Amino acid sequence: MTTQAGDIELANVTMQFGATVAVDDIDLHIPHGSYCCLLGPSGCGKTTILRLIAGHETPTQGDIRIGGKTVVGLPPVHRGTAMMFQNYALFPHLTVLDNVAYNLKVRGVKKAERRLRAHEMLARVQMEAYAERMPAQLSGGQQQRVALARALITNPRVLLLDEPLSALDEFLRLQMRGELRRIQQELSITFIHVTHTQLEAIAVADLVVVMDQGRIEQAGSAHDVYTLPCSVYVARFMGGQNVLSGNLISESSHIGTLLGDSGEHYAVEMPPAAASPGDRLFFSVRRDRIQVTKHSPHAGCVTNETNAICGTVHSLEYQGSYVKTTIDRAGYDEFVVNLSDRDFFAQQIHIGDQVMARWTAGDTHLLQDGLHS
Repeated sequence: MTTQAGDIELANVTMQFGATVAVDDIDLHIPHGSYCCLLGPSGCGKTTILRLIAGHETPTQGDIRIGGKTVVGLPPVHRGTAMMFQNYALFPHLTVLDNVAYNLKVRGVKKAERRLRAHEMLARVQMEAYAERMPAQLSGGQQQRVALARALITNPRVLLLDEPLSALDEFLRLQMRGELRRIQQELSITFIHVTHTQLEAIAVADLVVVMDQGRIEQAGSAHDVYTLPCSVYVARFMGGQNVLSGNLISESSHIGTLLGDSGEHYAVEMPPAAASPGDRLFFSVRRDRIQVTKHSPHAGCVTNETNAICGTVHSLEYQGSYVKTTIDRAGYDEFVVNLSDRDFFAQQIHIGDQVMARWTAGDTHLLQDGLHS
C-alpha cells in the first residue's frame, strides 16, 4: 500500500505527565485526505493526541508517522501540520490580511506574494471583503474564518483543529461545521478535529475516534460508531441509544433470549456461540426505533411481551421533528424514546402517564461487554 502525504500513524503511543497517563498505548491510522474527529469527555486524552501530532509534546513511548516518516523529535514547523486554536489567537494589532499572511512572512516569503496568497485564501473562506479590518471589528464566526485561512496559508498536509466551534452560538456552529467539511473536501488534506460534542463529530467526520481515560474505545465511520457501538460506554456516550441487559436463557437461529432483572424477556440478534446460557449480556436499542403506547395504570407495570418495558413518563422535550420522551423505570436508568412529532401528537402522551415501550429484535444491537473473546 502506498503511503500518501497526509497519512498519520500512531503506533503504541503513550504519554505520561508524571504519574498521570494521558494517552495509554494507542494505535491509530488516519488515512490521507480524511476528516477525523477525536471525541470524548474532558480529560480523555484527545487534545494530548492533537499536541503530539503537532509536535507540541513528545510521546513517552511509541512512534508517530506522517506520510510514512517518523516525526518524533521534529519541531512543528517541519511536520507539514498547522494548528487552529480554540481561541483563534489572532494578533489584535494586525489587519485580517496581515494576520493571514503572517506565517508566510515568518518563512521569508516576499510581501507581494504573501499578500496575493492571503487574498486568495480569504476568498476561499469568504472573508476577502474584510481584509483591511482589525480582528476586534469581526464577529466570532468571522474571526474563526480568518483563523482557518491563516492555518491553511502554508499548504499543510494536516490541519489540526482544537474544539474550533466551541466559542460559537448554535446557529454559527451549524453553519461553520458545514464550511469546515466543504473546505476539507476541496483541499483534500487531512483534518483532525477535537470535540466533546457527539452530533458535531458525526456531522463532519469520515472517521470518529471515541476515547475514554487515554484509550480508544472505538474508531470507525460516523454511521458505525453511532448505530453499532461496540460497548456500553460508547453506546451511552454517543447518545441515541438505550442500554439494557439480561442473562442469556437460550439462542436459536441467531436470536438470543434474555431474561431481565425484573422478569422482562428480550429477543436480541446475536452471532452463534457468542455467549453461553447464564451469561450476562448487554444490548442497545436506538431511541428512534421504539414505539410507545399508553398503558393502563390498573394493569400494573408487568408484561409478558418480549422486547417491551413499561414505566411512567418523566419528561417531554419538543425537538421540532421529534419529541424526546423520558420514561422512568424505578431502580433503572432512564429509558428515552424519540417519538416522531406525528406519532406523538396523534396520541398526546403526558407527563405522569404510564406507558409501554416496544421494539423488534431487528432493532437491537448486541454489545461486546460480557461476550466471549
